[in-house]
Amino acid sequence: MKLDEPVAENPLLTVENLEVGFESFDGFAEVIDGVNLSIGKGEVVTIAGETGCGKSVTMKSILRLLNQPPARVNGEITFDGTELLSLSDREFERVKGQRMSLVFQDPMSSLNPTFTIGEQLTDTAQFGGDSDTGVVEFFRRRFSGERDEARERVLEMLREVQMPDPENIMDSYPSQLSGGMRQRALIAQALLNEPDLLIADEIGTALDVTIHDQILDLLKDLIENHDLSVLMITHNLGVARQVSDRVYVMYGGRIVETAPTDELFENPKHPYTQGLIASIPRLTGDEMATGIDGSIPEYLDPPPGCRFAPRCPYATAECEQARPEMYERGPQTGVECVLYDEAVPASERPTVEETRSHMTRRPGKQTGGD
Repeated sequence: MKLDEPVAENPLLTVENLEVGFESFDGFAEVIDGVNLSIGKGEVVTIAGETGCGKSVTMKSILRLLNQPPARVNGEITFDGTELLSLSDREFERVKGQRMSLVFQDPMSSLNPTFTIGEQLTDTAQFGGDSDTGVVEFFRRRFSGERDEARERVLEMLREVQMPDPENIMDSYPSQLSGGMRQRALIAQALLNEPDLLIADEIGTALDVTIHDQILDLLKDLIENHDLSVLMITHNLGVARQVSDRVYVMYGGRIVETAPTDELFENPKHPYTQGLIASIPRLTGDEMATGIDGSIPEYLDPPPGCRFAPRCPYATAECEQARPEMYERGPQTGVECVLYDEAVPASERPTVEETRSHMTRRPGKQTGGD
């Protein structure tokens, strides 16, 4: 059974029935199980979920970083009409270098410590998408006027990402920069070749709260100025709400809910989504959410039905036996839960407050959950 999520209008990227697994000494781990998603042109989409739910594996599959054993990737990934998994390595490198770009999760380790910021970013500006440039062509570009032009482009981009003293930064090594400055350098590097799609993996996670907010504000301005399509990967629902147009909620390697951002936060439907939102601390009242009991499934032996069933307070025998369908609840809204079958009365569908009641404690009582 193919489980279809609602598709964006005029999609730039579509992922259909993506399955990713890993061979290990203990067996085969079924991590990504039939994921479907899409990103429209000029749209910001977030994949949200707790650590270990498959967000980064999905991202790496799109970028073909898992095309070698022990990984096994199946499905269709289409970028602006081109099926990516069928391209040769050379063809894909050209697409990835010129039309897709990635901001890595950890700014502390994503830059080469042996080269200056200027060398790394100028190489990106000159050679992005040309990984197989010959030796003669490499040296021609590196020691010609093209190098000076590329360096000027880098300086302009560093100014655009509000890097302080960009001329001096060009001659600095990554170890001489703060975490926030390295993050700005990575964003500048990602935007140098004016990509159509930007993938941001847990951007700003390693930074303190103040710098993290500054980076998000900067990213929102850059998205608008460059008319980018963006796929954000995050476990932080605050980030998802702040920057995205639509959200995909992922659990156990499956998309369990998708909706426009405002709708998702105002009326979450899946018990897992409700649990995530109910886990956010509130400034009023004397009750505190303790989190969702249990942990993500063991991918070597995942549950045969709904993968959230072992942790779900509303699970029935039906949930444990077969994977639910993705029920459409609007043009861009879908939820993978049997409670949203048309045969189920609306009165039997849980609310966030009901889910919160399964997760709360009063001060002084013993806590449970993660």
